[in-house]
Amino acid sequence: MKRFIIYSCLALAMGIQSFAQENVAQQKRSLVNVPTAGVLQKGQYDVGMRLFDNGGVLTSIGVGITDRFMFGIAFGGENIIGSGKVKFNPLPGVEARYRMIDESTPGPAVTVGFDNQGFGPFIKKVGVDSTTQKVNRYTQKSRGLFVVASKNYAFMGNLGFHGGISWSVTEKKDKDDGPAFFIGMDKSLNDELSFVGEYDLALNDNKGLIGNKRGYLNMGVKFNFGNRVMIDFIMTDMLNNSRSFGKFSRELRLSLVTTF
Repeated sequence: MKRFIIYSCLALAMGIQSFAQENVAQQKRSLVNVPTAGVLQKGQYDVGMRLFDNGGVLTSIGVGITDRFMFGIAFGGENIIGSGKVKFNPLPGVEARYRMIDESTPGPAVTVGFDNQGFGPFIKKVGVDSTTQKVNRYTQKSRGLFVVASKNYAFMGNLGFHGGISWSVTEKKDKDDGPAFFIGMDKSLNDELSFVGEYDLALNDNKGLIGNKRGYLNMGVKFNFGNRVMIDFIMTDMLNNSRSFGKFSRELRLSLVTTF
């Protein structure tokens, strides 16, 4: 009996380790707005499009340079769909990330990176006490410099936990430039469907200009077809933290991952 228990525990540990190692390559690179420790593998590229509030469209492309390092760019704006004058974002978004530590049975994967692409409409000015103040930022700020850790478990499919810290270095006109902390999780429901949720404490957005000291709660459902085509149905700012600038929003994200 003792040998059976020992062998069973070893088999379970080997199974969990194998699951974790296999999912490093397939791990989601983001939940809704926050990153995970996932990266594109060498030779992979990801072409994506996100539809958001005010007729907004955000397009992106990412490329795996090595199995640890990836690079990407993004660009978009408002009123691209629908009527009204198109308002492009002032600058393209740039993303670079490097996975320092691979996921193992005892420990999480750890990735460091930079991403200056925020989410939602770009806000140039806000009214403050009958005056106007420049803020030049996205409704939900970009991550900027970030460190994130991810750990996956084999529990009726995949169960992943993620957490990190970031510092937005490009969106500081609102004089609210502290670090931001975020946590999230994803749970597969079957081999194609998964649920994701995240909470950004938004400590760099709590002085009342945009954020209302509630943080950003975002959730979504992801459809993954053959690890190539992904469709995300997203719900952002479910706590209405961004006040009248965005509030609760329903969005759609499409992406295609393939290799050269």
